[in-house]
Amino acid sequence: MALDADLLPQTGGQLWYSVMCVNSELENKQKLILTDLNDKAPIFEQKVYTKRISEIQAVNTEVIRVKAVDSDISININRITYRILDPAPADFEVRNDGAVLLKRPLNYNIAQNYKFTVEARDNGDLFDTADVLLEITDFDNLNPYFNHSLYQATIQEDQTGPFVTIQPEAIKAQDGDTGINVAIVYSISSVSPSKYLSNFNIDANSGVMSVVTGLDREEIPTVTVNIKASQQDDSLKTADALVSVTIEDVNDNAPEFDKASYSVTLLENSQIDTPVFRVTVTDLDKGGFVGTLWILPETVPFSILLDGTVIVKSSADLDRETVENFVFQIEARENDPPNHVVLADVNVTLLDENDNSPQFKSSRYEGKVFKNQTVGMLVTQVEAADLDAGVNGQVKYSIEFGNLEGYFSIDESTGEIKLEKNIPLEENKVLQFPLYVAARDGGGISRSSTVLVEILAPGDSKPKFLLSTYRGSIEEETDPGAVIVKVTFLAVTTVVPVTLQVLTDADKFAIDSKGIFTSKVKLDYEAQSNYSVQISISDGTSSDEATIVVLVIDINDNSPVFGASSVKHPVPEDTELGANLTAMTATDADDGFNRELRYALRGGEGKFAIDPKMGMVSLSGALDRETKAEFSLEVVAQDQGRPALSATATLLIQVSDVNDNVPSFSKTEYEVEVLETESVGTTLVTLEAVDLDEGTNGVVTYSVFQQDPPSTVAFFQLDSSTGELRLAQALDYGAVKVYNLMVQAADGGTPSLVGNGSVVVRVKDVNNNPPQFSAERYDVAVSENLASGAAVVTLEVTDEDEGGFSNGHFIFTSDTFNINKQGVVSLKSDVTLDRETKDNYVLQVVAVDKDGLNATAQLNITVLDYNDNTPQFPTLPDPIPFPEGEYSDKSPGEVYHILATDSDLGSNGEVTISICHTISLQGGWDATGCGSSGSGDQ
Repeated sequence: MALDADLLPQTGGQLWYSVMCVNSELENKQKLILTDLNDKAPIFEQKVYTKRISEIQAVNTEVIRVKAVDSDISININRITYRILDPAPADFEVRNDGAVLLKRPLNYNIAQNYKFTVEARDNGDLFDTADVLLEITDFDNLNPYFNHSLYQATIQEDQTGPFVTIQPEAIKAQDGDTGINVAIVYSISSVSPSKYLSNFNIDANSGVMSVVTGLDREEIPTVTVNIKASQQDDSLKTADALVSVTIEDVNDNAPEFDKASYSVTLLENSQIDTPVFRVTVTDLDKGGFVGTLWILPETVPFSILLDGTVIVKSSADLDRETVENFVFQIEARENDPPNHVVLADVNVTLLDENDNSPQFKSSRYEGKVFKNQTVGMLVTQVEAADLDAGVNGQVKYSIEFGNLEGYFSIDESTGEIKLEKNIPLEENKVLQFPLYVAARDGGGISRSSTVLVEILAPGDSKPKFLLSTYRGSIEEETDPGAVIVKVTFLAVTTVVPVTLQVLTDADKFAIDSKGIFTSKVKLDYEAQSNYSVQISISDGTSSDEATIVVLVIDINDNSPVFGASSVKHPVPEDTELGANLTAMTATDADDGFNRELRYALRGGEGKFAIDPKMGMVSLSGALDRETKAEFSLEVVAQDQGRPALSATATLLIQVSDVNDNVPSFSKTEYEVEVLETESVGTTLVTLEAVDLDEGTNGVVTYSVFQQDPPSTVAFFQLDSSTGELRLAQALDYGAVKVYNLMVQAADGGTPSLVGNGSVVVRVKDVNNNPPQFSAERYDVAVSENLASGAAVVTLEVTDEDEGGFSNGHFIFTSDTFNINKQGVVSLKSDVTLDRETKDNYVLQVVAVDKDGLNATAQLNITVLDYNDNTPQFPTLPDPIPFPEGEYSDKSPGEVYHILATDSDLGSNGEVTISICHTISLQGGWDATGCGSSGSGDQ
């Protein structure tokens, strides 16, 4: 064994031993001095040192002491130095004796725990580390404190109860010594103004402030409350804070007008937006009056601005002559609940303005002067009134125009018009004197109006026409009463009435007293195109005659007419584009442009066109009877009159069939699956081909024209009429798995059109073959140290049926081995092999396919030896007896026969035996060694 001075601390590393001769009693004693090596690192007595210390621990005093021991016995080697490893807290240091000292004052509120690592290192740079955990305990040496020195609260006036909101947060104070955290008692120190002290309260425990008696913002808007926090165990330890309380306004005062009622005057016709007067609305609540001003009712011609100014809203309604004064109210309504409303009465009196002109009682006046005229006679009188008041309504009359000859005069006050001198009259003529009479008021800026006074002076009457012949025209079918012409004549109709008459065709025409010649019935150009009508004029004494020539103008009053309203016309579907199909013509009884016709088509999907002048219908688009067999066209014939008249006829185009469609199978490829055991004659599938043509062009015949793979005798038969595909020969999956048939469908047209298709017949296997192992017997050898779960052998199984053995399974019974679906035999995951226990396994494996057909194979597994057993000695007697005698290397003798065994096989079981020697030394030490060895039994 190795020598270690550190194991001999009592002797200082010294060891004594003696050497004795075996054949004599000679003994030699010796002293062995061991030199110590630095082979031991310092070791802390604890890996973690913990201690609780108060935050008032004195500086430069010992906090805790750590200790490490170095097992080396030499003082030059085992001397230990201590240090605090980085990051080292500046609050502590460690001396070489292991004492940890406090270097500066502690503060529980700053740090409650310290953790650092101390290193112990010897002179040979061997070291150890230990953790120091210090828990700081708090000491009651600090006053309490509020979280904030100033709090701001907002309350509504008249509110009582706890403060709803306090900023920046709820009032809270706490002990400055957070580790002790003595309970806090809250109180109110003072209130400014002081008279409101009784209005507030603070909960001594929670610090929740509340209002005891409501405040009036109009009396005091803000209050400052000084609050105090005291330690429950020491009332001298306190903290102070201010709470600034803002009293929010509550809308508890109604607005007030500066007057209860207003009475003002205003000049009528004042312009829009003219200020009338201004009201002032006050409110004792914060912000004064905030609301809306309204005039009630809104129908008065005034409105009010936001600043309380009442202005004119409608100048037209300010008419003193209509309404002399307006009585209304002004409403002041607050925006905020409870929306106080106050009313003020207003009376606006309108002042008169000369805004009315004198108005004549008649819009026109007449007077007549006959041949018995006398100077000074009253001809007529005018009268006007002015709605204005005072001088603004006083009227005076004058003749402004039309009295150049001075025949007339007017009284400025009464409006009487008189004859100043005689008027020379003329035969068969009425002299006219239009006088313009003015009426003026007495306003500062005079207003006036005029009226026409028509004075007539008729002479002797002899009526006559101015022309002998008058000409006029009228459109046929014009409603009765239409004016044809106005005839002119001379007559004193105002004095002697005249009569105008129609002498000829009086049943068709009429004339009135003013010479207006009109129709009495609708005229027809096609019946008579002109008239010569005699007329007369008479005053009962004298008369005259004249002729009126009337021309009747043709109008477009006849619609075109087709020979037939409905026409059917067949058209083959292969007709060439542009080919003429049929003519559709109409006639019109009118003349000129009114009978000139133009043709148009409606419908037909753009496949047809018509000659606009001749009415010939032609083909403009390709036809396909299978897409559409009939087209209903509407042919329109329209004349050129204004407004145009038209007629319509129906043209039914019937598209006749042409063999232009190839038969088409419902599928381009049919797929059929059939069991190989299916009976001959079974219908496998019914093919269907469609030909869109009609009649024999659409009759389809079916046939098979190719089979792949080919055969001498066809395996399939196709019914030419029904399209049924039947099995004609027995099938064999092993011979052919898939047949591809090419089929065709031919129509009955000339020439016949043929469509092709295909049929894929897949022969389905019937499971009639059992699975087969690749061998009837499998021999496998594995080592007994084979890992649990390891594969042993894979059994290969095949099946001639479709899909092979992929859907089969194995039947296998064994406590030692497993088999999966792939045929892999493996050692179970919770089993190990032991050749010495069992060295051979014979197993039966059954492979079963999906329908139960099966095969069996034998599996022989031989377990090979692995050197997993140690040699074993027999039980030996103690002590071993052996006979005395002389033994030497030259003449050895058998002392005892020892037989060792090993359960393994072969070389793994061959045992070699060796003899070991043990020597006892002084001082209690033993030395062991082995001598010669040999194989076999010893």
